[in-house]
Amino acid sequence: MAAESSCLQLIGPTRNCYRCGQDFRADGKDRICSTCRKPKERLHGSPCLELSFREKQVADLVRQAKLNKEIAYELHLSEGTIKEYLNRIFRKLGTRNRTELALWAFRAPADHRFSGLHREM
Repeated sequence: MAAESSCLQLIGPTRNCYRCGQDFRADGKDRICSTCRKPKERLHGSPCLELSFREKQVADLVRQAKLNKEIAYELHLSEGTIKEYLNRIFRKLGTRNRTELALWAFRAPADHRFSGLHREM
């Protein structure tokens, strides 16, 4: 029994990962193994396929040079919600601001970018 406890002290306690269920050595209060901590790599597909319908609507209205207040009014949302959508779109597309988003919206193929959207011209 003493040999087992001294062996555990050398190796360290093992825990069961909350995400994958695998056993791992825990140094502290870790509940997730190092494999599950690493961000998953994205497939190098077209980023426009990752945008939701509402995100595509917001991107299209930014392309039309509308203000957050105008986008919120048109989509019946609050300005704060529009800001959240814009931040999510920026992360997904790797853009940093509205100008880069508008350029992406002009360059992306219309059939992938805004399929099913009604646009005013």
